[in-house]
Amino acid sequence: MKPHFSEADLLETYYTQPGESMPVMMHLAHCGECAARYERLERKLREAAVCHVEKPETFWTRQRMSIQRRIADHRAQAASVKRTLRIAAALSLAFFLGGAVVYKSVEPQLQAPPAVETAAKTSPAQAKAQKNDELLLVHDAWQSDELKDFHAVVEWEGWVDTNNGGQS
Repeated sequence: MKPHFSEADLLETYYTQPGESMPVMMHLAHCGECAARYERLERKLREAAVCHVEKPETFWTRQRMSIQRRIADHRAQAASVKRTLRIAAALSLAFFLGGAVVYKSVEPQLQAPPAVETAAKTSPAQAKAQKNDELLLVHDAWQSDELKDFHAVVEWEGWVDTNNGGQS
């Protein structure tokens, strides 16, 4: 038998079932010093279990306000995220629709393939006469094929003063 039990042994005895702690309890019945230590340990444990810490009167009000503030912050953050996602979705939709409109307006028109002229068998004399006829035609630079595309943009005739014979 042990001369005295340590506080760890007494603590173990306190938490074990009564039948399992019989040797220690028998020792406590005969040893006053160990019994007093066990009694102090038991009193400490009972007081710790019953310990009530009084909370101030405003404790629960502060707790409630803190929780409500966190909920409101979370809702505000969620609303901000939703708003941002909606704006991003609207902008991406506008971007793609605008791209489709621009693509449709710029889409190249299908052009008929250039007509293939079959060269009629002409004699060299006829070809030379045709070439001379083209050279004899008076060619007006303002009516050229290159400028016909720009005629709607600039009124070329406005540049030439017809009263002075074309001189400014």
